[in-house]
Amino acid sequence: MDKSIIIIGGGLTGLALGCYGRMNGYKTSIFEMHKIAGGVCTGWKRKGYTIDGAMNWLVGTKPGTSFYKFWDELGAAQKWKIYDHDRYSTFEDNNGKAFTIYCDADQFEQYLLDISPEDKDVIRELTQGIRTFSRMEMPMDKPAELTNLIDKIKVVKMIPMLMLMRKWVKISVGDFCKRFKNSYLRQTLTSAFGDDSWPMFMILWLLGLQHNKAAGYVVGGALEFVRSLEERYRALGGEIHFEKRVEKILVENDKAVGIKLADGSEYRADWIVSAADGRTTIFDMLEGKYIDDIIKDRYDNPNLFSPLVYIGLGVKSSVDEIPSSIAGLSFPLETPITIAGKEHDRLGVLNYHYDPTLAPEGKTVIKVQFETDYDYWENIYKEPEKYKAEKERIADDVIAALNKRFPGLASKVEMRDIATPMTWVRYTGNWRGSYEGWMFSAESFTSSMRKTLPGLDNFYMAGQWVNPGGGMPTAAMSGHNTIQVICHKDKKPFVTTTP
Repeated sequence: MDKSIIIIGGGLTGLALGCYGRMNGYKTSIFEMHKIAGGVCTGWKRKGYTIDGAMNWLVGTKPGTSFYKFWDELGAAQKWKIYDHDRYSTFEDNNGKAFTIYCDADQFEQYLLDISPEDKDVIRELTQGIRTFSRMEMPMDKPAELTNLIDKIKVVKMIPMLMLMRKWVKISVGDFCKRFKNSYLRQTLTSAFGDDSWPMFMILWLLGLQHNKAAGYVVGGALEFVRSLEERYRALGGEIHFEKRVEKILVENDKAVGIKLADGSEYRADWIVSAADGRTTIFDMLEGKYIDDIIKDRYDNPNLFSPLVYIGLGVKSSVDEIPSSIAGLSFPLETPITIAGKEHDRLGVLNYHYDPTLAPEGKTVIKVQFETDYDYWENIYKEPEKYKAEKERIADDVIAALNKRFPGLASKVEMRDIATPMTWVRYTGNWRGSYEGWMFSAESFTSSMRKTLPGLDNFYMAGQWVNPGGGMPTAAMSGHNTIQVICHKDKKPFVTTTP
């Protein structure tokens, strides 16, 4: 009889766990609290429009590049249609002057040189860094727990690239941009790159992916992308149970043996893997019984991705004056928009007119999002009328700001939808509404938490609460690697073909 694996959570990691589990002959059962798969990789439909909550770009859309193998094995790459942007973002200053970050490093370099020839050395250092990182391919066939001498030799061959990574990880966006002599470039690039405390490595890596066309947009967005993985999982014979919230992980003699649902029903398996919220798993489902000082400190002093407020608008026009780009158009506001007590003096807007599947013909979805304070929303959520009024007030302010920048737009808005951190908590269970879990930093970018918990056998954790930085590629890799570890412990070869 095949051994069995229970998977808690039907997000991308859960689906990847299920697919690779089935490929290796395990009976897999996914238990998902929501009524659809995908977790934080999701979208939602409103009045004929689809608001995407996750898909700006996906690493691994080019065959032969990092992560493509996962999407191919998981059934996503065979039918997808990829859109590659020409622009990464457009940034307008207070004078209305637009600055564009182009995806092609050669085009971006010439654009910068035209603005500031006197900065040719630092410009070419920047664009050469983009080109170099566009060729970066990390070995991802094995998790760290299973690496051997041959794998370490492969890493040794990458020492030049690793040294380059180390150099750029130590340089922040703010510090790098100070090197520009031209004050316009110095100020604009600092703002346009998004966060002056970010390591420059992240900027070079992101733009390198775009230069290489290795991270395009999957037409149909997150919902279509998840559908292809769920179809693959079901075709492999996997089971998935929706609207089944796991309340407790059953443990006997310090060995995970099953789960108990909120409705009181119990299910048992040889292995239990949680791809659900990390804090809920460790401190609720397992009652905090299997932790050490490292785990305790991580959750007592969290450094998380800030939660978001999403404003999705359905517009009776393609709104071509809002240029399409990966990170959208950012422009200053004459009147700041206040959200959770914080004033925002800029507005960033994404126009999805390049994806006709998200809106009726001739129309488009535009989306605005803001980082926000979780505690504010948790408190206001306790007063339903106040919560609803605050969401509507934010939508009014955003539409008014857009209409001022693009006159006439307000009259074309026929759908509006506002999602807050509490929306993510309600549908995904993610702690404090953090959409990618642990924030990466120079210290944490290459680190991961253990897949196991101290003193507990036959149990693994996978997903964004194990790997800092989160994201869709990490989710797939985490599922792949966790099943590989289980196969190793089970003394059986790991395969990526149908059993």
